[in-house]
Amino acid sequence: MDSESIGEVKKALEGFPGLADIAVVEHGAGQADECLIGYVVPSGPGLDVPELHAYARKTLHNASMPVAIMVIDEIPVTAAGAVNVAALPVPELSGLLPYQAPATPRQDILCELFAQVLVVARCGVDSDFFDLGGRSVEAMVLAGRINAALDVRISMADLFRAPTVADLDRRLGEMADTRK
Repeated sequence: MDSESIGEVKKALEGFPGLADIAVVEHGAGQADECLIGYVVPSGPGLDVPELHAYARKTLHNASMPVAIMVIDEIPVTAAGAVNVAALPVPELSGLLPYQAPATPRQDILCELFAQVLVVARCGVDSDFFDLGGRSVEAMVLAGRINAALDVRISMADLFRAPTVADLDRRLGEMADTRK
């Protein structure tokens, strides 16, 4: 990511009410390539983090969406007044695959639904539902939302057999082929 892209992400997050300060940094250190992390400081109590994530998903392109948005008490700065990146907390990113953007409208919808149900900033086509914290309850909710959004009939069991957007997209394609 270049500094212009990071600035665009910061500007987009600034449009969400209730934030006193924002920093967006690129995180690498052996993790996913070009991994953006957003840091926000609420202006008061009661920041609605799921609503912030939903706002970010609506406002930003999938490729520029931070993989995490962390709520912190203050943005640390250096003596020169720049963000002290080394002093920012690093989110748990173990097992995170490099972000793979959706390639089809159906994948785009599935990524959006995975992110909504799991309350994560974004979800790529290779993101695993269970690695992102999904459990049976979330699988039931996700199956219902997918059924409504795509006018299909999948079950929780389908999600257990196809836990990534790419796997589920293939499964939905196979299901459509058998109906023809």
